[in-house]
Amino acid sequence: MKLPKWPNQKESNQINLGLDRVLAVLDRLNNPHLKLPPTIHIAGTNGKGSTLAFLKSIFQEAGFKVHRYTSPHLIDFNERIELSGKKISDYFLNKVLHQCKEACIQKPEISLTFFEATTVAAFLAFNKVKADILLLETGLGGELDATNVLPEVLCSIITTISYDHQEFLGKTLNKIGQAKAGIIKKNSLVITTKQHKQVIEVIKAKARSLNAPLIINNQTYFDSKKIKLSLLGSHQIENASLAICCIKNQKKFLINDQQILSGITKTQWPARLQKIDSGYFIKKIAKNSEIYVDGSHNIQGSQTIKEFLLSKKNKKIYIIFSMLKDKDCYNFLKNIAGLVEQIFIIKINNQSRAMDPKDIFDITKKLNVKSQLIDNFKQAFFHLKNNDDSIILVCGSLYLAGEFLMLNNTT
Repeated sequence: MKLPKWPNQKESNQINLGLDRVLAVLDRLNNPHLKLPPTIHIAGTNGKGSTLAFLKSIFQEAGFKVHRYTSPHLIDFNERIELSGKKISDYFLNKVLHQCKEACIQKPEISLTFFEATTVAAFLAFNKVKADILLLETGLGGELDATNVLPEVLCSIITTISYDHQEFLGKTLNKIGQAKAGIIKKNSLVITTKQHKQVIEVIKAKARSLNAPLIINNQTYFDSKKIKLSLLGSHQIENASLAICCIKNQKKFLINDQQILSGITKTQWPARLQKIDSGYFIKKIAKNSEIYVDGSHNIQGSQTIKEFLLSKKNKKIYIIFSMLKDKDCYNFLKNIAGLVEQIFIIKINNQSRAMDPKDIFDITKKLNVKSQLIDNFKQAFFHLKNNDDSIILVCGSLYLAGEFLMLNNTT
């Protein structure tokens, strides 16, 4: 389904960090979060989804049944909840959402945000269907995120931390790091990657306070020249290595090196420098041109895009772009401005948090980048249809990426 009828996203889409409301509703549902498979909980600014995708592929390659919770979705809401490797059905999703709604409207009534309500529903679904492992991604932050209600986990993974959501997590890397490190559990394994010095010190202190063994991974584990990942970008080597580090250091599941290598090469994760090889828009470009789509929306994400575009600098690069208004659009575009031939600015449909395209246009003028306001994707590709030997990148927002993927598959 596109979106569930309850909770109403427009009415309950505010962010209201805290665990009391979630725990109260879970209690009314007989605490399904206390009866889940062994769980790997993942927080961070960038790389959460990709690291989770590598883990999922490895576990499945080793024959284990995997539950998965991620957000946001790209096309269908059901993408967020996978039960034993398959998207939750509309019927079952409506069933668990109805149970959650009934628990909320009991007296005294408890009002949940959209993310809180759907997270509770996910826990209920995970409790009802058997699996060997649950891979659980935070929504925002960590300590006060709705997913952070499990008393113990198999492992906590903290991916790269940088500036994002400062209005909720704090203005400094120290504060943001504290929020993300809040997923660390007493005596449970913690794995992170190379981080800013401030962030590492925060993670170390939190792990020490909870007697949680900490591993700061600096290994690659595989020859990246011989083993080719299906996910593009050098940062994916780091994400794959983080997943492998977790697999090798957890004590619950026996997984061999061949299963690990096979898993990371088969990993799929859409809208992360995803090359588009088929669909409606491929037919609208010159045969020697390429289309990519990426949902990165912060400064670190733009650095990754910059590195990718530098590898394609022998081609003309065109960007189809939009962004949410709470993101740092100026510095995102500043990172890639010198590599781009032209930016086509489009509105994100049905998204109240979308930035006004005219404001983005003003930013491109300040950066001295050729740009043009467009009404839709079809108009952009009409302008690009005769551009030979070019790279076309849709980027700036996961919502924009999802809209593009849906149109490409259904138009």
